Amino acid sequence: MHDLESEDEQLILQAKQDPLAFGALYDKYSYRIYRYIYRQVKDETVANDITSITFEKAMRGLPGYKWQNKSFCAWLYRIARNEIIRDSYKKRLLAPFRFFQEPSTEKRGVEHRLQKYEQYEEIARALAQLSTKDRELIALRFFEELTAEEVSEVLQISTTNVYVRLHRALKRLKATMEQQPVTLRRVSNV
Repeated sequence: MHDLESEDEQLILQAKQDPLAFGALYDKYSYRIYRYIYRQVKDETVANDITSITFEKAMRGLPGYKWQNKSFCAWLYRIARNEIIRDSYKKRLLAPFRFFQEPSTEKRGVEHRLQKYEQYEEIARALAQLSTKDRELIALRFFEELTAEEVSEVLQISTTNVYVRLHRALKRLKATMEQQPVTLRRVSNV
């Protein structure tokens, strides 16, 4: 992890001196940020727009960014999250997230998509029944694979609070899943 952080620190220092060097940070994080945004908004055009705004704001904010051994990636997620919220308020659209829908730019076979759908259909229904805060917390920690420390930076809460809220969200998810009827699963040994 320290190698990635020191690499980011070097890239940030370079980008502060030469705005063209920001491209390396963009290349490193743009797909992750786009994927996160897309999972939230479920629209490629909107995801592209918010991704662009996120990186534009990051580039503009970079001169004031102070490296304090905090994750640059988490800073980008926080900017993206704020832009998603701003966009949803503008549209007054607070639809549940679809975590498992992949951007169409990913080339996946039909069989792979069908398997993925079959594997996650039950959990997606359960996630849709959770609160927006619970879904967001689970998405950041598990789908975006951020550390608890990075999630705390994104949500601007303590790491302890991340663990407590995550524990409660997962309990609610489990309870919701236990209340659902069991879906038909493909039998592989027939």
